[in-house]
Amino acid sequence: MAYRRVWLCLLACVCAVAPAFGQVEPLGDGVYLFRAGVDRSLFVVGDDGVIVTDPINAEVAADYRAAIREITTAPVKYVVYSHYHWDRVSGAQIFKAEGAEVVTQEQCAQRFRDNPNPAVVDPDITFAERYDVSVGDRTLELHYLGPSHGDCLTVFVAKPANLLQAVDLVNPPRASFPADPLGAYIRPHNLRQFLARLEGLVADEGIDGVVASSAMDDSPAVGPPTLVADQAQFWGEVYEAVDVAIEQGNVGIDSFVKMKTVDLTVFEPYGGYSEEKLKMLMRRINGWHDMGR
Repeated sequence: MAYRRVWLCLLACVCAVAPAFGQVEPLGDGVYLFRAGVDRSLFVVGDDGVIVTDPINAEVAADYRAAIREITTAPVKYVVYSHYHWDRVSGAQIFKAEGAEVVTQEQCAQRFRDNPNPAVVDPDITFAERYDVSVGDRTLELHYLGPSHGDCLTVFVAKPANLLQAVDLVNPPRASFPADPLGAYIRPHNLRQFLARLEGLVADEGIDGVVASSAMDDSPAVGPPTLVADQAQFWGEVYEAVDVAIEQGNVGIDSFVKMKTVDLTVFEPYGGYSEEKLKMLMRRINGWHDMGR
Protein backbone atom coordinates (compact mmCIF):
# COMPACT_ATOMS: atom_id res chain seq x y z
CA MET A 1 0.00 0.00 0.00
CA ALA A 2 2.84 2.40 0.79
CA TYR A 3 4.37 1.80 -2.63
CA ARG A 4 0.99 2.36 -4.31
CA ARG A 5 0.50 5.71 -2.56
CA VAL A 6 3.99 6.89 -3.60
CA TRP A 7 3.47 5.74 -7.17
CA LEU A 8 0.06 7.45 -7.51
CA CYS A 9 1.56 10.66 -6.13
CA LEU A 10 4.38 10.57 -8.66
CA LEU A 11 2.01 9.84 -11.51
CA ALA A 12 -0.31 12.69 -10.55
CA CYS A 13 2.60 15.11 -10.31
CA VAL A 14 3.98 14.14 -13.70
CA CYS A 15 0.62 14.18 -15.50
CA ALA A 16 -0.09 17.67 -14.20
CA VAL A 17 2.43 19.18 -16.62
CA ALA A 18 2.02 18.43 -20.31
CA PRO A 19 5.37 17.72 -21.99
CA ALA A 20 6.63 20.23 -24.54
CA PHE A 21 9.88 21.42 -26.07
CA GLY A 22 12.08 23.11 -23.49
CA GLN A 23 9.67 22.34 -20.67
CA VAL A 24 10.41 21.40 -17.08
CA GLU A 25 8.58 18.39 -15.66
CA PRO A 26 8.53 18.33 -11.81
CA LEU A 27 8.85 14.90 -10.23
CA GLY A 28 8.84 15.87 -6.54
CA ASP A 29 11.45 16.11 -3.74
CA GLY A 30 13.51 18.57 -5.74
CA VAL A 31 13.82 16.35 -8.82
CA TYR A 32 12.94 17.68 -12.27
CA LEU A 33 13.28 16.73 -15.92
CA PHE A 34 14.25 19.23 -18.57
CA ARG A 35 12.74 18.17 -21.89
CA ALA A 36 14.12 19.36 -25.24
CA GLY A 37 12.58 17.59 -28.21
CA VAL A 38 12.69 13.88 -27.42
CA ASP A 39 15.49 14.21 -24.86
CA ARG A 40 14.89 14.38 -21.14
CA SER A 41 17.66 15.33 -18.70
CA LEU A 42 17.30 14.99 -14.95
CA PHE A 43 18.27 17.80 -12.58
CA VAL A 44 18.11 18.15 -8.80
CA VAL A 45 17.45 21.34 -6.83
CA GLY A 46 18.64 21.47 -3.22
CA ASP A 47 19.00 24.02 -0.43
CA ASP A 48 22.25 25.48 -1.72
CA GLY A 49 22.59 24.51 -5.36
CA VAL A 50 21.60 22.50 -8.41
CA ILE A 51 22.87 19.27 -9.96
CA VAL A 52 22.47 19.11 -13.74
CA THR A 53 22.82 15.99 -15.89
CA ASP A 54 23.38 15.65 -19.64
CA PRO A 55 23.33 19.19 -21.14
CA ILE A 56 22.72 17.72 -24.66
CA ASN A 57 24.38 20.56 -26.64
CA ALA A 58 25.22 24.26 -26.27
CA GLU A 59 21.90 25.52 -27.65
CA VAL A 60 19.82 23.23 -25.45
CA ALA A 61 22.04 23.97 -22.43
CA ALA A 62 21.22 27.68 -22.69
CA ASP A 63 17.50 26.88 -22.55
CA TYR A 64 18.20 24.37 -19.76
CA ARG A 65 19.91 27.04 -17.67
CA ALA A 66 17.08 29.54 -18.29
CA ALA A 67 14.51 26.95 -17.24
CA ILE A 68 16.38 26.27 -14.00
CA ARG A 69 16.48 30.02 -13.27
CA GLU A 70 12.67 30.03 -13.37
CA ILE A 71 12.74 27.62 -10.41
CA THR A 72 15.72 28.78 -8.34
CA THR A 73 18.51 31.33 -8.24
CA ALA A 74 20.82 28.81 -6.54
CA PRO A 75 24.00 28.09 -8.53
CA VAL A 76 24.53 24.98 -10.63
CA LYS A 77 27.28 23.23 -8.67
CA TYR A 78 27.66 20.00 -10.67
CA VAL A 79 27.14 18.79 -14.22
CA VAL A 80 27.07 14.99 -14.41
CA TYR A 81 27.46 13.02 -17.64
CA SER A 82 25.47 9.80 -17.92
CA HIS A 83 27.83 8.35 -20.55
CA TYR A 84 30.23 9.45 -23.28
CA HIS A 85 27.99 9.88 -26.32
CA TRP A 86 28.29 13.40 -27.68
CA ASP A 87 24.57 13.74 -28.39
CA ARG A 88 23.88 13.91 -24.64
CA VAL A 89 26.97 15.39 -23.01
CA SER A 90 27.96 18.35 -25.20
CA GLY A 91 27.35 21.94 -24.18
CA ALA A 92 28.34 22.14 -20.50
CA GLN A 93 30.39 25.31 -21.09
CA ILE A 94 27.59 27.62 -19.91
CA PHE A 95 27.47 25.87 -16.53
CA LYS A 96 31.25 25.50 -16.24
CA ALA A 97 31.71 29.22 -16.82
CA GLU A 98 29.56 29.90 -13.77
CA GLY A 99 31.60 27.61 -11.52
CA ALA A 100 30.04 24.17 -11.92
CA GLU A 101 32.24 21.08 -11.66
CA VAL A 102 31.85 18.37 -14.29
CA VAL A 103 31.60 14.77 -13.04
CA THR A 104 31.84 11.53 -14.99
CA GLN A 105 32.84 7.89 -14.69
CA GLU A 106 36.56 7.38 -15.28
CA GLN A 107 36.18 5.35 -18.48
CA CYS A 108 34.12 8.17 -19.99
CA ALA A 109 37.00 10.52 -19.23
CA GLN A 110 39.34 8.16 -21.09
CA ARG A 111 36.97 8.14 -24.05
CA PHE A 112 37.08 11.94 -24.17
CA ARG A 113 40.87 11.84 -24.19
CA ASP A 114 40.98 9.22 -26.93
CA ASN A 115 38.35 10.95 -29.08
CA PRO A 116 38.23 14.63 -28.09
CA ASN A 117 35.44 16.98 -29.07
CA PRO A 118 35.64 20.72 -28.29
CA ALA A 119 31.89 20.71 -27.59
CA VAL A 120 32.42 18.32 -24.64
CA VAL A 121 33.83 19.90 -21.47
CA ASP A 122 36.49 17.75 -19.82
CA PRO A 123 35.57 16.44 -16.36
CA ASP A 124 36.88 17.91 -13.11
CA ILE A 125 35.91 14.84 -11.06
CA THR A 126 36.02 11.18 -12.06
CA PHE A 127 35.04 8.06 -10.16
CA ALA A 128 35.31 4.30 -10.55
CA GLU A 129 32.20 2.56 -9.15
CA ARG A 130 30.28 4.94 -6.86
CA TYR A 131 30.18 8.66 -6.20
CA ASP A 132 27.61 11.00 -4.64
CA VAL A 133 27.05 14.68 -5.35
CA SER A 134 24.93 16.69 -2.92
CA VAL A 135 23.36 20.14 -2.79
CA GLY A 136 22.26 20.59 0.77
CA ASP A 137 19.39 18.22 1.52
CA ARG A 138 19.33 16.55 -1.91
CA THR A 139 21.75 13.98 -3.34
CA LEU A 140 22.33 12.32 -6.70
CA GLU A 141 23.96 8.91 -6.29
CA LEU A 142 26.14 7.83 -9.24
CA HIS A 143 26.44 4.08 -9.78
CA TYR A 144 28.66 2.35 -12.32
CA LEU A 145 27.48 -1.24 -12.81
CA GLY A 146 29.73 -2.24 -15.70
CA PRO A 147 29.59 -1.91 -19.50
CA SER A 148 26.09 -1.81 -20.97
CA HIS A 149 25.09 1.09 -23.22
CA GLY A 150 28.69 1.86 -24.07
CA ASP A 151 31.59 1.45 -21.65
CA CYS A 152 30.75 3.89 -18.88
CA LEU A 153 27.01 4.37 -18.41
CA THR A 154 26.28 5.84 -14.99
CA VAL A 155 22.97 5.05 -13.30
CA PHE A 156 21.47 7.98 -11.37
CA VAL A 157 19.53 7.60 -8.12
CA ALA A 158 17.99 10.81 -6.75
CA LYS A 159 17.57 10.97 -2.98
CA PRO A 160 15.34 11.34 -1.03
CA ALA A 161 12.98 10.97 -4.01
CA ASN A 162 14.13 7.37 -4.63
CA LEU A 163 13.95 7.82 -8.41
CA LEU A 164 16.31 6.00 -10.78
CA GLN A 165 17.40 6.86 -14.32
CA ALA A 166 19.31 4.52 -16.64
CA VAL A 167 19.72 6.67 -19.74
CA ASP A 168 18.89 5.04 -23.10
CA LEU A 169 18.39 1.59 -21.54
CA VAL A 170 15.16 1.66 -19.52
CA ASN A 171 12.42 4.07 -20.51
CA PRO A 172 8.72 4.37 -19.63
CA PRO A 173 6.04 3.42 -20.43
CA ARG A 174 7.19 -0.16 -21.08
CA ALA A 175 10.16 -2.35 -21.94
CA SER A 176 11.23 -1.70 -25.51
CA PHE A 177 13.55 -2.46 -28.37
CA PRO A 178 16.60 -0.17 -28.41
CA ALA A 179 16.22 3.02 -30.44
CA ASP A 180 19.03 1.79 -32.70
CA PRO A 181 17.95 -1.69 -33.85
CA LEU A 182 21.53 -2.46 -34.88
CA GLY A 183 22.45 -2.31 -31.19
CA ALA A 184 25.58 -0.37 -32.12
CA TYR A 185 26.28 0.84 -28.59
CA ILE A 186 25.10 -2.23 -26.70
CA ARG A 187 27.82 -4.32 -25.05
CA PRO A 188 26.38 -7.84 -25.60
CA HIS A 189 29.06 -9.53 -23.48
CA ASN A 190 27.99 -7.56 -20.41
CA LEU A 191 24.39 -6.48 -20.83
CA ARG A 192 22.68 -9.28 -18.92
CA GLN A 193 25.10 -8.92 -15.99
CA PHE A 194 24.49 -5.16 -15.98
CA LEU A 195 20.72 -5.59 -15.89
CA ALA A 196 20.96 -8.15 -13.09
CA ARG A 197 22.99 -5.64 -11.07
CA LEU A 198 20.47 -2.93 -11.93
CA GLU A 199 17.64 -5.12 -10.62
CA GLY A 200 19.66 -5.58 -7.44
CA LEU A 201 20.10 -1.81 -7.12
CA VAL A 202 16.36 -1.27 -7.50
CA ALA A 203 15.73 -3.73 -4.67
CA ASP A 204 18.53 -2.49 -2.41
CA GLU A 205 17.60 1.18 -2.77
CA GLY A 206 13.83 0.64 -2.59
CA ILE A 207 13.37 2.55 -5.83
CA ASP A 208 9.93 4.13 -6.25
CA GLY A 209 10.08 5.00 -9.95
CA VAL A 210 12.15 4.86 -13.14
CA VAL A 211 12.72 8.21 -14.84
CA ALA A 212 12.57 8.57 -18.62
CA SER A 213 15.48 9.83 -20.71
CA SER A 214 13.46 10.21 -23.91
CA ALA A 215 9.94 11.29 -24.73
CA MET A 216 8.95 9.27 -27.78
CA ASP A 217 5.18 8.95 -28.30
CA ASP A 218 4.51 11.33 -25.39
CA SER A 219 5.71 8.71 -22.95
CA PRO A 220 5.32 9.50 -19.24
CA ALA A 221 8.21 10.98 -17.30
CA VAL A 222 8.17 8.25 -14.63
CA GLY A 223 7.35 4.55 -14.76
CA PRO A 224 7.19 1.81 -12.12
CA PRO A 225 10.39 0.14 -10.85
CA THR A 226 9.23 -3.14 -12.41
CA LEU A 227 10.30 -1.65 -15.76
CA VAL A 228 13.87 -2.72 -14.98
CA ALA A 229 12.92 -6.38 -14.64
CA ASP A 230 10.73 -6.12 -17.75
CA GLN A 231 13.64 -4.71 -19.78
CA ALA A 232 15.94 -7.44 -18.48
CA GLN A 233 13.35 -10.01 -19.57
CA PHE A 234 13.28 -8.50 -23.07
CA TRP A 235 17.02 -8.91 -23.49
CA GLY A 236 16.90 -12.41 -22.00
CA GLU A 237 14.33 -13.38 -24.61
CA VAL A 238 16.50 -11.99 -27.43
CA TYR A 239 19.49 -14.02 -26.23
CA GLU A 240 17.34 -17.13 -25.80
CA ALA A 241 15.96 -16.80 -29.34
CA VAL A 242 19.52 -16.62 -30.70
CA ASP A 243 20.56 -19.67 -28.64
CA VAL A 244 17.64 -21.66 -30.04
CA ALA A 245 18.45 -20.58 -33.60
CA ILE A 246 22.07 -21.69 -33.15
CA GLU A 247 21.07 -25.05 -31.64
CA GLN A 248 18.66 -25.76 -34.49
CA GLY A 249 21.08 -24.74 -37.22
CA ASN A 250 19.13 -21.69 -38.30
CA VAL A 251 22.11 -19.34 -38.37
CA GLY A 252 24.44 -19.15 -41.35
CA ILE A 253 28.16 -18.47 -41.32
CA ASP A 254 27.42 -14.91 -42.46
CA SER A 255 25.56 -14.42 -39.15
CA PHE A 256 22.22 -14.24 -40.97
CA VAL A 257 19.48 -15.37 -38.62
CA LYS A 258 16.59 -17.38 -40.09
CA MET A 259 13.43 -16.50 -38.18
CA LYS A 260 11.56 -19.79 -38.48
CA THR A 261 12.57 -20.84 -34.94
CA VAL A 262 11.48 -17.54 -33.37
CA ASP A 263 8.14 -17.11 -31.65
CA LEU A 264 7.37 -13.56 -32.76
CA THR A 265 4.41 -13.26 -30.40
CA VAL A 266 6.88 -13.11 -27.50
CA PHE A 267 8.30 -9.85 -28.84
CA GLU A 268 5.19 -8.13 -30.17
CA PRO A 269 4.20 -6.50 -26.82
CA TYR A 270 7.53 -4.65 -26.52
CA GLY A 271 7.77 -1.01 -27.53
CA GLY A 272 9.10 -0.36 -31.03
CA TYR A 273 8.57 -3.95 -32.18
CA SER A 274 9.08 -5.01 -35.77
CA GLU A 275 10.30 -8.30 -37.20
CA GLU A 276 13.06 -6.46 -39.05
CA LYS A 277 14.34 -4.86 -35.83
CA LEU A 278 14.37 -8.25 -34.16
CA LYS A 279 16.40 -9.71 -37.02
CA MET A 280 18.97 -6.92 -36.68
CA LEU A 281 19.32 -7.46 -32.94
CA MET A 282 19.61 -11.22 -33.27
CA ARG A 283 22.23 -10.84 -35.96
CA ARG A 284 24.28 -8.61 -33.66
CA ILE A 285 24.01 -11.07 -30.78
CA ASN A 286 24.92 -13.97 -33.06
CA GLY A 287 27.98 -12.08 -34.24
CA TRP A 288 29.09 -11.99 -30.63
CA HIS A 289 28.55 -15.74 -30.37
CA ASP A 290 30.58 -16.35 -33.53
CA MET A 291 33.48 -13.95 -33.11
CA GLY A 292 33.27 -12.17 -29.79
CA ARG A 293 32.46 -8.93 -31.60
